[in-house]
Amino acid sequence: MDAAEGDAARALDLYVGNSHVSMAFFGDLHYTEVVLRNRFNEQLTAAYGDQWFTAVPLLKIIGKRNRDILSKAQHHAGGYAVPPGKVIAELTFGFWVNLTDPNLEHTLWIPVLHKAFLPNKPPKRAELNRDLEKLRQLRNRVAHHEPIFMMNLVLLHRLLCEVTKRLCPDTAHWMMANSSTRVEIERLMRKLD
Repeated sequence: MDAAEGDAARALDLYVGNSHVSMAFFGDLHYTEVVLRNRFNEQLTAAYGDQWFTAVPLLKIIGKRNRDILSKAQHHAGGYAVPPGKVIAELTFGFWVNLTDPNLEHTLWIPVLHKAFLPNKPPKRAELNRDLEKLRQLRNRVAHHEPIFMMNLVLLHRLLCEVTKRLCPDTAHWMMANSSTRVEIERLMRKLD
């Protein structure tokens, strides 16, 4: 109502527009999250084995918060004797973002995770962390049905495409070819005018 200056009809129209752009973003975020998860999982598997989430050397460096997330994911997957893919699927987007934390620069990013971007030039860890954190915030707002219309949606969509392209150009191309996010952003912007 505040954004619509008290006009109930306009507020409802804005609410519907926000819902549509959120749904479109959620689809694109899906591809980005899955490709990030898969690429990081590949590198962690190469470095620590397919049960990397139980590897003591890794658990020592990732910190208590991430260990707690891993433990919860294992529990939700069905315990410790389940296929690795079930555990990986239970991990949150926030977990993968946490792995780009500044405290892990020399212990995890440089020796392991930067390889997720090869043969392309890997991004700087700090830049990737900043970008992923913005996308995580967007994802959480969308997932919790919060308004996103006041965010810089054009910039966030560009960022989403760039991160995905760095991880997997083919996935990014396919995502952009099948995305309705740009169209929904334009529709929403017209409602805000």
